[in-house]
Amino acid sequence: MMILPFIAAVVACNTKNNISTGVPSQPLIPLAANNSWTYTDSIFDNNNGGKFDSAYQGTMLVTSNTTSLQGTSGVVVFYQVTDPTGWFGNSYLAVDPTNTAVYGLDSVNGTAYVLFGTATSDGAELGQSVDNVTNPSCALTYTLYGWSSSVVINGHTCLRNIQTTVNCNNFTTEQINTYIAPGVGVVRIEDYESDSTKTHLNLSYTQTLGNYSVQ
Repeated sequence: MMILPFIAAVVACNTKNNISTGVPSQPLIPLAANNSWTYTDSIFDNNNGGKFDSAYQGTMLVTSNTTSLQGTSGVVVFYQVTDPTGWFGNSYLAVDPTNTAVYGLDSVNGTAYVLFGTATSDGAELGQSVDNVTNPSCALTYTLYGWSSSVVINGHTCLRNIQTTVNCNNFTTEQINTYIAPGVGVVRIEDYESDSTKTHLNLSYTQTLGNYSVQ
């Protein structure tokens, strides 16, 4: 999951964060109590070339619980979401007051991070974080890229982000593709992970929007 810093860098990490300024006319994710999204979650065997394994449905619901943090563009309100079997689990989501970024927070005592950002050009680098803690002998570099051109998925016009995790050997150990339709929310997530050989990147998980109800 994306760990680009929201306010401060994680200890022992070198960071930069320069989110672009493309501003959608509708909120990237409509966050209000009782808003809900039903997803089809699919699991793939990434040790078997990304072969399909199983699928199930789950619902993400916005609760009335909130917490606030001071951001560079003003106070940011995080809404607790429950997604027991899905990507976001029991966490918090927020949209920056400028409507140019979505933030995540794993708990009220956690550190906020960038999940998604808008871009004014295709393939723009939105931020980067170097993790020297998880594996001190081989640092991981997390980079978030954004696209200004839209992609249509299941009838929803989406903006796209790609997060890559690259190790010290310049091998991409994970790639997360996130598609958000402003005014609708997260439409699709694709997670590609390295297999047990650490030499191949294969599909391991997808989450695709079905029904939704937002204010």
